[in-house]
Amino acid sequence: MLLPLFALALAGAPAPSVHVGDPALLFSLPAINEDAALHDVARTNVALSDYTGVMPGFPAKALVVTFLHREGGDAQLAALDRLAKKYDRSGVKVVAILAGPGEIASVSDWVETQHLSFPVLRDVHDIVVARYGVTQFPMTVVVNADGDIAALGVARSNLETSLDTVLTGLVGK
Repeated sequence: MLLPLFALALAGAPAPSVHVGDPALLFSLPAINEDAALHDVARTNVALSDYTGVMPGFPAKALVVTFLHREGGDAQLAALDRLAKKYDRSGVKVVAILAGPGEIASVSDWVETQHLSFPVLRDVHDIVVARYGVTQFPMTVVVNADGDIAALGVARSNLETSLDTVLTGLVGK
């Protein structure tokens, strides 16, 4: 079942390059917080295919991919971490993709101080951001177990509440 993300919570967001029902665009990016990536996928480079496909124990029931910038990212990362912990036993996985350039040591220190339970990936050259057509941050894409986009959008208000509604619809938590 396909769901419009934040069905009533979109606020004039520009149309992304992908749409609900489309196959999610493949990506593979290095994790900033390598320990979380090692725990999640057993390596420091994380790909969409790590969560969708035929691996034992997978696919995840849903993968939440949130594109964000460092500015204002603390609150978004904290909300995503709460969701990752809440839905982990339901088969939902979370990945954040940090867009844009920045001194790697500074960005790494910032992410590491958050003590997140999910991987934060680095898209230094905005390649994945451009492929997905992200122009507003944070933009979230929810991918189902088949690798199709089940929901996408920019939360008008609270990211956590909006995603909670979508994920409850997908996994029945």
